[in-house]
Amino acid sequence: MESISQRSWFIAYTYPNFEKKIYGELIRKNLKAYLPMQRVIREWSDRKKEIQMPLFPNYIFINTTEKERISFFKINGILKFISFDGRPAVISDNEIVNIRRFEDTIFEVEPHLIEGEDVMIVKGPFTGLCGTLFSKKGKSRFGIRLLAINQSLSLEIDISCIRKI
Repeated sequence: MESISQRSWFIAYTYPNFEKKIYGELIRKNLKAYLPMQRVIREWSDRKKEIQMPLFPNYIFINTTEKERISFFKINGILKFISFDGRPAVISDNEIVNIRRFEDTIFEVEPHLIEGEDVMIVKGPFTGLCGTLFSKKGKSRFGIRLLAINQSLSLEIDISCIRKI
């Protein structure tokens, strides 16, 4: 962070299930915020329903300055801003773009590369995105890690769309 007047994506940590409420309040106040969402199918005994859930529970990204960041503590539901070594953690614009590309996307995959290899997507909407190949519940997945919040994003992708780097 270069100055206290430079806009950055700060990471707010919220009470559980407050993300949508806080996001709505920020948007109503014409503030720039981002709440990554994912589609989830919930099943009850009598029906199935597709609902939107936060991709990172308890986190919301707020584009503001260091000076203005302090005023966000007045918003009910924001507990703190993530920081490391006393400095606020920020997400780059590029990371925000990459997260947006992950929302609502799942691809089928046939595992054949070695788990833990660094790979790059060479075909499709995620072309150029670099990450790591890993498996979860027996399926190969492509993932990126957001160190600032110690979270990861992953997706299933056709093996023909990735190559080792």
